[in-house]
Amino acid sequence: MEWKDLAPWITIGITVALSILVPLFTQIANNKHQRKIQRENRKYEKEQRKIQVLENFLSKVGGMIIAAGHIDIEKIVQAGEALHQVYIYVPKEWYVDLDRLTEFIMAFEWKKAESCIQKLSRLISEELNK
Repeated sequence: MEWKDLAPWITIGITVALSILVPLFTQIANNKHQRKIQRENRKYEKEQRKIQVLENFLSKVGGMIIAAGHIDIEKIVQAGEALHQVYIYVPKEWYVDLDRLTEFIMAFEWKKAESCIQKLSRLISEELNK
């Protein structure tokens, strides 16, 4: 047998190999790209959740402190929930101020709580504007 007799078989072999390998490599590239997109989406969703929690904190806790003379148990519960969710998303350096704010709220010391929430509001602003 000569090379010219094997040429069609070699061509068929290469064609079959490529027909298997090209879709395989395409699928691998697509899967890699999809994983990258999923990671970016999770990162975006986490950032959006952080913004939502921080805004909720400012709204619920700040609103409760401003309305200090006219609060009900439901507002206190909502503010407490919002306050404690913030711990997940803020730097550990903020914990002292958050703990202090919690103590002021629990003691109904609204003036002290007001100065504390103002400081935390500025920190949140800095955090969100990075």
